[in-house]
Amino acid sequence: MRTTSELAENFGLELFGDGSVALRGVAISTEHVLPGFLFVAIQGQNSHGLDHLQRAIEMGAVAVLSDAPGKKAIPHLFHPRPREVAGLIAGDVFDTSSSELALYAVTGTNGKTSTVFYLSELLNQIGQPSGLISSAQINVGDQLSTSSLTTPEAPRVHQLLAQMRAAGQDSCAVEASAQGLSRNRLDGLKFRVAGFTNLSRDHLDDYRDMASYLEAKVRLFEPLRSEKAVVFVEDEFAKQLFEQIEIPKVAIGSGYQYEYSYQANTLDLTGAHSLKVNVDLPALMVKNLVLAIVMLLQEGFQPSSLEEAVLRMNTAVPGRLQRVSERNPAIFVDYAHTPQAVRESARELAGSFKELTVILAASGDRDKGKRGQMALAAADFASKIIITDQHPRSEDPAAIRADLRAAISDFRDLHEIADPAAAVARAVEITNSGGAILWCGPGHLKYREVAGTKVKFDAVMEARRVLGHD
Repeated sequence: MRTTSELAENFGLELFGDGSVALRGVAISTEHVLPGFLFVAIQGQNSHGLDHLQRAIEMGAVAVLSDAPGKKAIPHLFHPRPREVAGLIAGDVFDTSSSELALYAVTGTNGKTSTVFYLSELLNQIGQPSGLISSAQINVGDQLSTSSLTTPEAPRVHQLLAQMRAAGQDSCAVEASAQGLSRNRLDGLKFRVAGFTNLSRDHLDDYRDMASYLEAKVRLFEPLRSEKAVVFVEDEFAKQLFEQIEIPKVAIGSGYQYEYSYQANTLDLTGAHSLKVNVDLPALMVKNLVLAIVMLLQEGFQPSSLEEAVLRMNTAVPGRLQRVSERNPAIFVDYAHTPQAVRESARELAGSFKELTVILAASGDRDKGKRGQMALAAADFASKIIITDQHPRSEDPAAIRADLRAAISDFRDLHEIADPAAAVARAVEITNSGGAILWCGPGHLKYREVAGTKVKFDAVMEARRVLGHD
């Protein structure tokens, strides 16, 4: 347990008030403050953390760290850029920077969630109890929860890791977003193995170009951040990243250290270590499983143990090309919200079913340039397309739909239905029994964000309701 004066000395902070106050934890949101915690007050999207200081005190905060100097109602630690030290401080207070937890991280544009899910499942099956921090769910012990961020803020990550350690979990798989890496959310952590899935257009509302987007991802593979690297090479960006990495590294791809094939439900991985195992997964998801397997091979786990683990593991990833129907037409709910993700998911299903209906939406207040590309990707494989709404946020939803429609205005069987519940009902009506429906966008989410409000909406439950499933 650290005191306010010890933190001030160790991290170069200016202290106002009592230096003997002992700190039991750190939180950046009042939602996660517990008695004895340091509250980190920084500028948010809509307000400054100091606006919520009184609430933090009511929840048990005994000190505050912020970028606004002066005395506060409780001991105040000052730093001009508190986000830059928040993760390091949290790791020190929670004792997670030097923790014996074996940490694994995955970054990339598409496939991160599935890969960390498979990592956690494999670790559990080989006897190394694993926690999970992902955009789909957070697993601490036997408790499941969700996060509003793909990678939570650094104090929350350290708090979760401390809870996992207390629950008897000695490893954790973490989904590392570009924003999480750029905004110090993984500070104070070092990963045993870091993995890279791919890079395609996304988040260009946050990054000025693809080179800047890639640069954010590269940070995960710096020597102070990770010990080893595994890169799935399927695009030029992956090749560039692999060449830049200075830590011990291997790649998966033609001509690299590991190659694989997948035919008739048999995964055959060859390279420095080889394994062969039966698994019933879409080929698109097999890539993510392969990355997870190679990451654990690089950490020293035996191929035979991993083969057995694959046979026992749960391979259904929430909201990732997830089949939610028990009869035809088959309905798949997917988180696909980038051109490449839409293309890959649509290609996967178009090759397995007689026809494909794609329900397509795009989010407001995000990279507008990818909308037309998403529509074109769907049009390459779909028999029918229904344009609908997802998260318009502050934008006019009709304008978002118009952006999608404009790119494929000459598509032969195009529908526009604003209400997503009505859209999936219509999709069931117009899709033949031997066909499939791919609902791109909602994934695991249980809400829609409309005009600043989160409206309860569960695409999985809605799809099952339309089909008459309980």
